[in-house]
Amino acid sequence: TLSKHAVLRWKFMARNGVLLFLVWSSQLSAQLPAVSYQHLRRDFELFSSSFSSLFEDEYGFIWFGSLGGGGLYRYDGYNLKTFQTDPNNLKSSVASSIINDVQYGANGLLYIGTYFGISALDAKTGKIESFNNEYDLFSDVRMGITNTFLSDTIHDVLWIGTRYGLARMDPFDHSSFTVLHKEPNINPVKIPMDIWSIIHDPKEQERLWLGTSTGLFQYTINKDEFTRIKHPGAEADSVLIVIDLAWDENGMLWIAAYDGNVMGYNVTTGEWKIYPVRASSTVNSTTNEVFKIVPLGDGTAWISTRSIVGKMDLTTGKYESWEYDASRPDGLMPNGAFRDLLFDRHGKLLIASWRGIHSSRQTVAKPSERIKDIRVAITDVETSPVYENGPKPLIYSEEMVLRKDQRDVTFQYVLPNPLNASAVTFQYMLEGLDKDWITTDQRRVRYPKLGGGDYRFLVRARESTSQPWTETTSLGIQIPKRLAEYAVFWVVLGMVILGLAVALYKFLVSRAKKEERLKADFEHQVSEVQMQALRAQMNPHFLFNSLNSIKYFAISKSKDETAAYLSKFSLLVRSILNNSKSRTISLKDELDALQLYIEIEHLRLDGKFDYTVDIDSSIHVRQAQIPPMILQPYVENAIWHGLMHKEGRGMLLVQVKDMGHQIQCVIEDNGIGRAKSAEFRNARNDHKKSVGMQITSDRITLINRIYKIDTQVHVVDLTDKDGHAAGTRVVINVPLIRDEEE
Repeated sequence: TLSKHAVLRWKFMARNGVLLFLVWSSQLSAQLPAVSYQHLRRDFELFSSSFSSLFEDEYGFIWFGSLGGGGLYRYDGYNLKTFQTDPNNLKSSVASSIINDVQYGANGLLYIGTYFGISALDAKTGKIESFNNEYDLFSDVRMGITNTFLSDTIHDVLWIGTRYGLARMDPFDHSSFTVLHKEPNINPVKIPMDIWSIIHDPKEQERLWLGTSTGLFQYTINKDEFTRIKHPGAEADSVLIVIDLAWDENGMLWIAAYDGNVMGYNVTTGEWKIYPVRASSTVNSTTNEVFKIVPLGDGTAWISTRSIVGKMDLTTGKYESWEYDASRPDGLMPNGAFRDLLFDRHGKLLIASWRGIHSSRQTVAKPSERIKDIRVAITDVETSPVYENGPKPLIYSEEMVLRKDQRDVTFQYVLPNPLNASAVTFQYMLEGLDKDWITTDQRRVRYPKLGGGDYRFLVRARESTSQPWTETTSLGIQIPKRLAEYAVFWVVLGMVILGLAVALYKFLVSRAKKEERLKADFEHQVSEVQMQALRAQMNPHFLFNSLNSIKYFAISKSKDETAAYLSKFSLLVRSILNNSKSRTISLKDELDALQLYIEIEHLRLDGKFDYTVDIDSSIHVRQAQIPPMILQPYVENAIWHGLMHKEGRGMLLVQVKDMGHQIQCVIEDNGIGRAKSAEFRNARNDHKKSVGMQITSDRITLINRIYKIDTQVHVVDLTDKDGHAAGTRVVINVPLIRDEEE
């Protein structure tokens, strides 16, 4: 029963047992509000013509194909990537460059229906596997023309619609391919052949609906049975070409028909609705094929035909549309054939047409629900130098291990299909090098001089300042280290250098010591020669003084006294001559010779002075070594210049004390003192310095140099309580010497 209002709008009829409603189309069209489109155009951005098969993958990329041989395209909102048939690699390239459909399979692969078989493409790795050779098993070439797919996750089957009929394939085992009813001379009214659309029944899991060139078919999976659905055609056997199928929210099956109608079929009651869609005058065509219908879930649907794109009220059949308008360059492109529609993750409308691809700059519908978590995709990694010539992944996610010399790395990334590409901001950071996020609007970053090590490239984006950053995308990069980049190398190198430095230092020190030793030996030899010369001078000096004493005795003393003197003198000369042969002598030999000398001088001066020789009992006089004739010149000087001119009796004291590593010899007289002695020399006009004292001073200097010791001589002028000269004290500190020859 229909209301009067309904009667005015619907024409109710029953024809051939089919209940239908026919809409008066002349009253139901209107113009949609204008929308601005971005265009990807034939002969500019795109190859060939006639584009279809719009598809949005889970990463946000837009895919579409060309019916004119241009191949398969992936669009990221900025750039296009093309996939075409490679005659040299038929198994790893798309089966044909004529693309009919693009759909996801249950295994996550992208299935591409072409004019010569099926291709499965991994949207992440870019790996392509084609099955065109499978169709060589069938005699009819129409088997290779793949029009559509349906991924059946209930039965784990990929349903394939071809020009030859329905086929099925196991998506997890591509070798399992079955053609349903491949008998020759099949009646297409009973078993469909040209299959353009496949859709699952939302209420019946074992039922598929097929849109074909011979009408609408129902296929019962568990019975392997096809049923053709009668349609409200003019004749009982008239052909209905069904191009697209879609369900609305009420369970109504909607049909995009080649004859220019949008048709609704109630699968429960068998009722039909028919909404004619008029052709636009801008397209020179006698038909207005409806290519696509997209119900929105609110009683409306978007439709595309040969000449228009519009939005239809599925209850009334009224629709609003766009058509080509030459005055609007940002509107629909000419030549029509609007074969496919897609609403992306923003709710933007994409339209595939003969001329190219339209992408609305505004949102016109609810966003698609396919994209759950949009994030930046790393689409390319360039390294220098380049070694790999094989295919690159479409999206980089697996950790990369580079070669040791690949230190120049460039990352390219994109936020797929943004609403406004110019408003996108990125942040990136290379862990292992960068300390913080770097903000940029560029989609490419280069690191020209990386060191060896493990890195992780992080990148995120946002489409406006009011939106949060996306989840971070990361990619690991491993660059093998050169030997010099290992810490242990520097440790080892440091140790080697240190070792070499130590060895060099030791070598230089050793050489320096050797040179010093040679120099010291040379100086020692020179000093020895000088010492020998001084000793040689010392002996004549002593003999000269002794002969003067003998002369004095011979003149002034008796023969017996002279003989006694000569006897002692001979012993002293023998001792001095023996001692002068050695660089060092024992302290006992030195003191014995000194005792003889004092006794001789005591005889010569008629006992004018007394003397005492006091030796510390703790001194090992036989082991202690000193240079020869060190003490005698000072004793001689005390007697000749101190005691000999003294009025009254003189006193000579010789003390030898143990001072540990050295001995201290004290020679003290109570003579006239050095000042008075100098007056006597001046009175005699004798300005010569004592030869014995000078020779002894030079010998001490040489001894210190040769033996590396510090022999010190201190002369002290003694005075009485009235300040008058009371003699002289000479203190000689002689370090004990270990003769190297002993």
